[in-house]
Amino acid sequence: MEKKRSACTEFTPIGQVLETILDQCRSNSGGGIQHLIHAWKKAIGPPISENAKPFAVNSRLLLVHVSSSAWLHQLHFLKTDLLDKLNLALSKQHRIKDIKFKIGPM
Repeated sequence: MEKKRSACTEFTPIGQVLETILDQCRSNSGGGIQHLIHAWKKAIGPPISENAKPFAVNSRLLLVHVSSSAWLHQLHFLKTDLLDKLNLALSKQHRIKDIKFKIGPM
């Protein structure tokens, strides 16, 4: 006996579903990781934002995945400037206190 499927009239892109789930799971700061990713791209700009991407936030600590050890090393020197630029793009309640860089998936 065949089961009949109900007709689905509206589809949600899987990327949108995953963004929502990841945003809920990786952030407890209220601003959400997607908000931080957009603020990061806008505030930091290329080529850094192409090689370093916010991955998670815990309280006021931002974990940023970087593409290589060379970028990891360079970003340690730029950490203070990056924090200042990012915090200018964020509201006071969502400001980041520290950034941790880690080689990881982009």
